[in-house]
Amino acid sequence: MDRRPWTLRRNRQLPLRFRDELPQPPPFIPLVSHAASTASLSVPSAPLSDQQPSHPSLVSRANSNLRRVFCTPRNVFGLLRRYNTIEIPSHDPEEHVVLQDLSNIPAEMAVSGSNPFYPFPNRSAFNLGEWHWNGGVQKSQGSFHELTDLLSDPDFRLEDIRGVNWDHINKKLGTEDDCGEWLDEDAGWERTPVTISVPYQSRRGIPSKPGAGPRNYVVDDFYHRSLVSIIREKIVGLQDPHHFHFEPYELHWQTEHRPRLIRVQGELYTSPAFAEAHQELQDSPKEAGCDLPRVIIALMFWSDATQLTTFGNAKLWPLYMFFGNESKYLRCKPSSHLCEHVAYFQTVG
Repeated sequence: MDRRPWTLRRNRQLPLRFRDELPQPPPFIPLVSHAASTASLSVPSAPLSDQQPSHPSLVSRANSNLRRVFCTPRNVFGLLRRYNTIEIPSHDPEEHVVLQDLSNIPAEMAVSGSNPFYPFPNRSAFNLGEWHWNGGVQKSQGSFHELTDLLSDPDFRLEDIRGVNWDHINKKLGTEDDCGEWLDEDAGWERTPVTISVPYQSRRGIPSKPGAGPRNYVVDDFYHRSLVSIIREKIVGLQDPHHFHFEPYELHWQTEHRPRLIRVQGELYTSPAFAEAHQELQDSPKEAGCDLPRVIIALMFWSDATQLTTFGNAKLWPLYMFFGNESKYLRCKPSSHLCEHVAYFQTVG
């Protein structure tokens, strides 16, 4: 190194296997024909016979209903989108996707100007409230050491907790109203009695009772929301641009040295089930006098018990609903607010 002048030193780059490429969506529309993007597959042309209809309107109608294959170019990871449709989609939901949409970066909240510690005014108040509520009802020696560590933290500022309205914060954290939004008509919640037939039989080794067999269990207060109203509210509230996928496509992976396409599964709107349902809808008879586009709305349900108190057995069993037309990266981010509560189950005691 001493013999070489600094001007002759070469700039070495990391090997390709050590480079870290940032996530990115597949290339955007406008699309190119599949024949132009890869030579291994061909684009089907209009299947017109030798005896073409003489009437020009019949020819144009046949060409307008013909489905073709369109593909986007590959991105840096070799991913491409493959559409099997009559015409190129007019809207690309992934056109405006940025890195912040694919990851839950804490700096995102700070940039947007929102308070990440709401309803607490700052970090110090949040940490003190977290110690109070999550440290248990009866304070122990370990809880005392946690408090001393909190107060001696360099990021903890005593002036940030002066004048904090703790009563107002506690009311925000948990409402004192027994009904809450149940009786709010704008929220769309309904209360309906439901009867469920439950199988019943005597235990093993005990003679069967005369009343053994199915029994009806009545749920007096079953709270639920209308799925149609939720879907209508979702569609009406979509803004342009939006991340809602109406047109299904196939996601493939292809490298420069391997011309064969490999199907990639990851989103509901790229799955064979979604594509088959979409095509079945397009092939079905249209409503009389309606020329609006016909699309599939995918509903995804999930349920799990939620413990409400630290001590005791009070819990709720909500039913959640997500729209499969939206990316899983957005659905998994709590800040996206894409989860819908559609019902609350009751447990049999």
